[in-house]
Amino acid sequence: MMKNRLLKSVFWVTSKLPLAILQLLGLIVGNLLYVFPNKAKRVAFINIDLCFSGHSKTYRRQLLRKSLVQMSNSLLELGPMWLWPKEKLLSQVKEVEGIEQLEACLANHRGLFAATPHLGAWELCGLFGSSRYQFTAMYRPPRVKALEPWIIRARERAGAKLVDYGRPGIKAMISALQQGEVVGILPDQEPRESGGVFAPFFGVPAYTMTLISKLARKTNAAVFFAYMQRLPRGKGYRLVIREAEPGIDSSDDSTAATALNRSLEKCIMDCPEQYLWAYRRFKQRPPGTMAAY
Repeated sequence: MMKNRLLKSVFWVTSKLPLAILQLLGLIVGNLLYVFPNKAKRVAFINIDLCFSGHSKTYRRQLLRKSLVQMSNSLLELGPMWLWPKEKLLSQVKEVEGIEQLEACLANHRGLFAATPHLGAWELCGLFGSSRYQFTAMYRPPRVKALEPWIIRARERAGAKLVDYGRPGIKAMISALQQGEVVGILPDQEPRESGGVFAPFFGVPAYTMTLISKLARKTNAAVFFAYMQRLPRGKGYRLVIREAEPGIDSSDDSTAATALNRSLEKCIMDCPEQYLWAYRRFKQRPPGTMAAY
């Protein structure tokens, strides 16, 4: 109970600060995380070394430091993301790139996936999408259960409908896609057992979801990738939308998963320091392979 109150207090305090100040705090916190041993640094260190093994050690360490700063920014921004009035938050989206093709699909009554990786301010992508379109988002309950109603209320405040992973949630997504609506999903989360296949992610086998490709085939939905790039000095955000790589709707699971990860890589390489490298992306490993963490 005390932990929940403390978290909510932190979110409330950070919601009172401008983005420029939060980014300054993120710079301080991220550099401290880089200096001192901690779990986030360890996981990010392993992921970056695996995914950028062909780059110099200097590049990898610089990316590690920058990624910890950006991760700190993401955490500190949760106050504004969850507590700012939606109009104030949406006004921080200063640039939008690639939205024309997405809206052309919707104009033709074709449903689509908005696949939003852990890149930049991913929380803001859902709010932006639900403020403009009929929007259903796949949702995984937080570990801190007491925060769940609070988070749901925050994420649904612009009109989104959140559905949990599981059969009812999948049915809701199919219905939304068949009605020509938008479905938001995190494409880089490790799926539950039997929900994915191993496919290369920056050359490293990663257990990758097949749900997007299966539902895209079933409903003839288009697949787009979207990320909200954080601009420097608290200047706001830039929304980038890209069509998925060819093959993402293939009936061959490995082909589809490989196309999904190629799509992810293209987004990530636009601003690699803003990807959440501290996420345990390689928790599941192919049989006979050593554990990553």
